[in-house]
Amino acid sequence: MSRLSRVSAVVRRRYVLGTAVYEGSEGTAWFAGLEPRTASLAAFFCGDDVRPGRRGRVWRRRIASRIADIAGGGGLPILRLQDPDPRLAPLIGRAVTVPLMVGIHTELPADVDALRSQLLTSTTREDFRRIRRANFTYRVTSDPEAIREFHARHYSPLVAQQFPEDGRVGSVENMLDALGRGGELVCADIDGVWVAGMFNIRHDDRYAMMSLGIRDADNDVRQKRVVAALIIRSLERAVELGMDQATLGKSLPFLGKGPVWFKAKWSGILSRDSATPDVHMFMDLRHAAVRRMLAASPVIHDEDDSLVVSTWLDPGDDPLKVTTREAGRYPGVARWYVLGEPETLAAGAEALGTRERIVPVPVTPHGDRPLWLGEILPGPAA
Repeated sequence: MSRLSRVSAVVRRRYVLGTAVYEGSEGTAWFAGLEPRTASLAAFFCGDDVRPGRRGRVWRRRIASRIADIAGGGGLPILRLQDPDPRLAPLIGRAVTVPLMVGIHTELPADVDALRSQLLTSTTREDFRRIRRANFTYRVTSDPEAIREFHARHYSPLVAQQFPEDGRVGSVENMLDALGRGGELVCADIDGVWVAGMFNIRHDDRYAMMSLGIRDADNDVRQKRVVAALIIRSLERAVELGMDQATLGKSLPFLGKGPVWFKAKWSGILSRDSATPDVHMFMDLRHAAVRRMLAASPVIHDEDDSLVVSTWLDPGDDPLKVTTREAGRYPGVARWYVLGEPETLAAGAEALGTRERIVPVPVTPHGDRPLWLGEILPGPAA
């Protein structure tokens, strides 16, 4: 590469960001500077029919105007800056800073019976019932040939099914290497047939659940609650090994009936992972699509080294019941910002007041000026 080419490459990295557009029936998302998990992130805003649109580049000096145009039209701009840029500080103040992934861990008791009592709640009771009906049996193996079969027939097909646009399949070599560092495979069988597994690693201070697989990504097996069965058996395995904590992997930073909700019901505690990059989400609350996403999939974001949640409260008894119930879950979340029109919050004031983590934020979603979520939130002093 010539000196001129090297200089041009440095200039591009410093002053130009790659962009990508995703579109769906519920909205349009625009990404700048972010590659991993864009399609999965976009689905929360654009809908399940999300599809990739055009790709391009944007000069940093034009980012603010592009974000204003996209958000002003009801879209969701998402920005990732790999290095700080003081010139963009006023712009970042309009956004909420969101970890690309959130971690979830469980504190473990001393014995399996205590663990079962800890896990059996009104939310998990049906899982336990379905698991008993499926009559799973379990085994733990560190056989390299079993690892190779798991990678090819269980893990890779499931990743391809769940994340067709942006799934990343870890290499079988990495799994095999991990066998010498506490790696093992927890297998679930039905009538002697291997149907699913979870590859885990025992560390000095925790038992880490790493890679889930279902044979040929068979949805009928999944419906038997095999994922819950493998989580329970892995937690039991961690207790048997004398571990005080188990990690349940990382998930995209949205609540609602999704991966975070599912993992958290197994005594999960949300946490910030310092190795996970941040993104900045620019949400103009004047637009119905933005409010819809916050109502259906409350976003987890950072605030003074704490995790907080922002959600939109629609009128009616059912949304109020869901919000107050969910705000009582998710240890590790410091505050729940419940945004809504003043009359909606006034009507639900008594119920909202039953949860000390809830901070009501009245919003009148009208007018000509943007209503940026990052500027509206009152902060921890509230």
